[in-house]
Amino acid sequence: MGKKEMKKHGRICGSRCLGPMKFLSGVEGSAGFLASRDTSSHTDRLVFLCRPVKVNEKVRIQIESGLLSRDGHRAIGIGFTNDSPLNAIRDLRDSPRSCVVPLPEDLCLPGAKIEFWMNYADFVIIRASDRTKYYMKAEGLNLHEPLFVFLDFCGSTSTVRLLGSRKGGRTSCSVLPSGPSDAIGTKEQAIEENLLNLSLISYVNENSDQTFFREAPPWQASHSSSPIHPPVSTQRSGPTTHSKTAVNRGLKRRLQSSMEGTDVTSLLRAFQQQYLSSNEVYVIVWRKRLLESALDALSNRNFSWTEKPHIEFAGEEAFDNGGPRREFFRLLMIEVQSSLGVFEGNPKHLFFTYDQIALQQRKYEQAGKLVAWSIVHGGPGPKALDTHLYQLMCGVEMELTDFDWCLIPDADVQRKAQKILSCKTAEHLCALQRELGDWICDCGFPGIYGPNICVQDVPKIYSYIVRHHIYLRVSIMINQFTEGLNSCGKLWDVVKTNWKDFLPIFTKTNKRISRSSFRALFEISWSAEGTKRREEEEETIYCWELVLKMIKDKETELRFEELLVFITATDEVPALGFPDKLSIHFYQPEERGFRLPYTSTCLMGLFLPRGVRSHAELNKMLLRAVRDSNGFGKS
Repeated sequence: MGKKEMKKHGRICGSRCLGPMKFLSGVEGSAGFLASRDTSSHTDRLVFLCRPVKVNEKVRIQIESGLLSRDGHRAIGIGFTNDSPLNAIRDLRDSPRSCVVPLPEDLCLPGAKIEFWMNYADFVIIRASDRTKYYMKAEGLNLHEPLFVFLDFCGSTSTVRLLGSRKGGRTSCSVLPSGPSDAIGTKEQAIEENLLNLSLISYVNENSDQTFFREAPPWQASHSSSPIHPPVSTQRSGPTTHSKTAVNRGLKRRLQSSMEGTDVTSLLRAFQQQYLSSNEVYVIVWRKRLLESALDALSNRNFSWTEKPHIEFAGEEAFDNGGPRREFFRLLMIEVQSSLGVFEGNPKHLFFTYDQIALQQRKYEQAGKLVAWSIVHGGPGPKALDTHLYQLMCGVEMELTDFDWCLIPDADVQRKAQKILSCKTAEHLCALQRELGDWICDCGFPGIYGPNICVQDVPKIYSYIVRHHIYLRVSIMINQFTEGLNSCGKLWDVVKTNWKDFLPIFTKTNKRISRSSFRALFEISWSAEGTKRREEEEETIYCWELVLKMIKDKETELRFEELLVFITATDEVPALGFPDKLSIHFYQPEERGFRLPYTSTCLMGLFLPRGVRSHAELNKMLLRAVRDSNGFGKS
């Protein structure tokens, strides 16, 4: 770490440190992990953290002690503000750039541990000790400005302990500058150094009857169906210039995070709460004509995309408790990509076809509606659009000099693009003008015949050609597709505004399921300890763990994605997660005959035989069961 970074953060603990994290104190020169108020006093108090927090930085606190407040509630609020606490005494009361949200009462019990953070969708998220999440819309904040956090002791909760913060693999520390050389002596220095002097801030409200902050509506738990305001993000969707390196680095960081930790989860949950109803619409699906069945459902006059689809596969005995719906949307996205005629190219880098008949038949709009239908009901997205195309669709200005011409579906355009890139000398450029000049003009670059054109312009020419072919040429088809997406609650507008968060839903991320993340999905239904059945179950689980290691080490044809489809009917963890943990159950092997492992995709349960003594044997059984599974009621 360089000296500059050490000075900026006042720490020497490494690049993985988010910075110091303590409470500010009203006592000169002191600070710590405990914030308290005098319970005998009728005054309220605001206590700030010692520095601004980052978006998605999860702050952890513990309620140490507390009494019921004057109105019978354990009252404490969590506040976020763009106004510096240095000016809080005068300005924070009426600031439109501040918002405080009350903690749910049942979370304020002594000993309770709470984690809270602000995400890019302008939601304050609270996670309780039992992992229950609460969401509340926070308005008036600018996430591009410093974001300060404070606790509002507005009742009689007396003491709160700060446990630190984390963001991804980074954590805060308790080290603060000390000594004359590190002291920050003025407000101006505090602002410049991005670290607040602990002796500068203390605020006690002298009139507890006044309301100083705009209070958000009541909390919505993660399972609540009450409507809330649609999500509004601070991500900019308009033209933005990015260097190739910066864009790639940013995308890589975004894609490395798990789906559950991204803001797409809260965005989709808020979208569902805003638009979806509790009613159901029954959809009968013929597996051999799945796409046709879906389009028939959409064209039915009684169809409403806001109603929960209840899927019935014709000829298959299954009640849709989630499994058939997940299977339907997974197969539907495959059909949309391969059978509707609106996409072409590499399955991981799809582009839009230029088909005026399909445009007239509004097939691009149909594709958009089907994709939106899947996404809003917890299904997958296409996960196949070329990343460059997706960003152009979202209004992101970018250079296309790094685009791989081999991905272009048209062989003739491939040849011409390769010809452009091979142009290295002035003679090559003259030959390019003679051979492809008119075609390059038709692609929107008449400057190919300009008097000042030179070899250094070749990357720019290539970029224009790619942009024309993959985006501008088919823009009317793309517009029809996005109209279809927007027919479901303006979903495309949400995607476009939050394009980074929706990358894993519309493009292929190449991130495979890991052994650790796969294991974490399950809970095991054991027999009582000390019984023979329990001993046989432990033998089976030992072999199960060895099979998972075989998959990780690629020592078997089996893949985690195949097992996930076998158990849940989907090949990935949904953006909104599964409704419950996946479970492993056991059955007693038959004395005569042979029964393969089986599943209940609605209950998301895997049934394994007791007493398996060889992981090679279990691997063969699972491989056969997975490959022989043809659908609900047919495995």
